[in-house]
Amino acid sequence: MEFEYPYVFLILFVFIVSSFIWKPKNAYMYMPNFSKISLHVKRDYFKEVLKWLTLITLIIALASPISKIDRSSTKPAHAVMLLMDVSDSMQGRMIANSFGEVDNKLNIAKRNASKYIKERINDHVGIIVFGDFAYVASPLSFDHESSASLLNNVKRGVAGSKTAMYDALFLSARLLKESKVKEKVVILLTDGFDTASKIPFEAALRAIQSEKLKVFTIGIGRYGDYDERALKIIAQKSGGEFFSVRDSDNLEKIYNYINKLQKSELDEKAQYNTNYLYMYPLSLALLFIFIYIVLYSRGARK
Repeated sequence: MEFEYPYVFLILFVFIVSSFIWKPKNAYMYMPNFSKISLHVKRDYFKEVLKWLTLITLIIALASPISKIDRSSTKPAHAVMLLMDVSDSMQGRMIANSFGEVDNKLNIAKRNASKYIKERINDHVGIIVFGDFAYVASPLSFDHESSASLLNNVKRGVAGSKTAMYDALFLSARLLKESKVKEKVVILLTDGFDTASKIPFEAALRAIQSEKLKVFTIGIGRYGDYDERALKIIAQKSGGEFFSVRDSDNLEKIYNYINKLQKSELDEKAQYNTNYLYMYPLSLALLFIFIYIVLYSRGARK
């Protein structure tokens, strides 16, 4: 419980000080030899208590006591959608580690993306894979362990052998449209040229721009393997960046760089339901006043 106007309690301090400085004046009469008369006046402490209780409860009511019920909403600051090329060309080999070992591009891409997903602790993360067509492998979710597991189980060619990159971009814009987060991020990884999209390039660009998606594009493989021009345009038009990857270490650095750019945090909005409680001390004050008046009127009749 708290008070909307706590400074009202200063009035109580004024009354307490006043009670010591200025004493109440009672009716009296002059009598000869008054000093020789012994008087025993009984003080009514109950009335005194009632008077102060009335004053205190009235001041509490004026201070407006309230209680607040927290109904704050917590939401992620970012929504991240990973777009992963799983076409046949991702079977191509590249350096997998600093020891010079090799692996196929899809396995390397999945390992690094899974690590990135697990680091986005407070963000919504989703996965779209594309080949002949694009489909949602994992919707936007806080369950990063499940998302990473789903990604690791994706097999090459599961969506066909071709590359529907623009369809994947358009689908990401559709999925992120309902998200209320502060910033929407897309990471597009491919090793080829678009060969299967039903959505034109310009339509995909308009979609990501209308939803204000920041797209980071990654071309994986040797120079000329992927459509560098298209990836650069997508990144530039959306306010993201384009990256070229030749090995696993380079890809890991890129994910770390993107991770630092998009700080993972929760966006908390404090919201409260306020209950006003002034009627309770006010009711008590009225009750004390009533009792005091009754007692006072009885004493006056005596």
